[in-house]
Amino acid sequence: MPFLPASPRCRAPLPWLRRGTHPSGWGYPDVPLLTGLTAVVTGASSGVGLALAEQLAAREAHVVLVARGADETGSAARSLCLRGRVSAVPVDLADLDDVRAAAGRIGELTAGRVDLLVNNAGVAALPPTCTSSGFEAHFAVNHLGHYALTGHLMPALLAAPAPRVVTVSSVLHWLGRLDPVTPHRPARYHRWGAYFASKAANLLFTHGLDTWARAARAPLTAVSAHPGLVHTSLGSRALREAGRHTEARLLEHLQRRWHSPTEAALPLLRASTDPAAQGSDFFGPGGYLELSGPAVHVRAAPSTASVAAADGLWRLSKRLTGVVYPAASPAPHKPDHSTGP
Repeated sequence: MPFLPASPRCRAPLPWLRRGTHPSGWGYPDVPLLTGLTAVVTGASSGVGLALAEQLAAREAHVVLVARGADETGSAARSLCLRGRVSAVPVDLADLDDVRAAAGRIGELTAGRVDLLVNNAGVAALPPTCTSSGFEAHFAVNHLGHYALTGHLMPALLAAPAPRVVTVSSVLHWLGRLDPVTPHRPARYHRWGAYFASKAANLLFTHGLDTWARAARAPLTAVSAHPGLVHTSLGSRALREAGRHTEARLLEHLQRRWHSPTEAALPLLRASTDPAAQGSDFFGPGGYLELSGPAVHVRAAPSTASVAAADGLWRLSKRLTGVVYPAASPAPHKPDHSTGP
């Protein structure tokens, strides 16, 4: 098994971590050692992504930090101070050619094996913005870039005995309305509507990936998580840019319920390491409106569980990115327990 029992030295001393547990008993003290495993985390230069990467590295995983800008990723890697267990790869998820190149660099750093991929990076509340390919930026970065990265890394994922892909959504996906025909070029644009739609796409992607894994008989687990309302530079900037609109008043009302990136990383960490997680599971905070609190199973909007919608998004993503996931069943893989997992 790739996930080992927790070690006493991994037990977190912070009081809130002891409070933040699932009613079934799952919490930070139960996060297993990850010796010998390789984890790739996008959006890992700051915020929740960096907090998650730190937790994974502290449990002896080799963590590859993926974020936009060589300076940002390099600085984040140095800040963790875990020599030999942290690497950095810059990538612009809006540039599909750069995504392909970054996947190649990740393959070299990981010797062709990735046990865990966390698709965490994202943008929010942008003014009308298109990528060089002409795609709406939220959809391109938050969804298409991760679809392409996951596909390019699939050979490395399938080289692991029990690979897992975690795609990070948002509690605000409930407000998302994804255009089933042209989500990459919406006829009408609103910066928050575009963000909400991209977060719904994240959940549809998880369902599509789980469907693909079952059809291909691949030993891959696809799950989702959301961090709640997080006090990060992204959230603060969104609040400033909202001005006097209704969205600003809503954010101001909810601001008191923001929690720190370290706290918000718990649902992502559970999605990444809980050995009981199953395909298409969705984890988030268990408190008021899922804004903060312990990591629990949470409900997704019914629209994101649509088989037809997930299949449609999968086909569109394949056409727009040119990335085709393998259709044939992979060869049986015998786990190598010599290095721990």
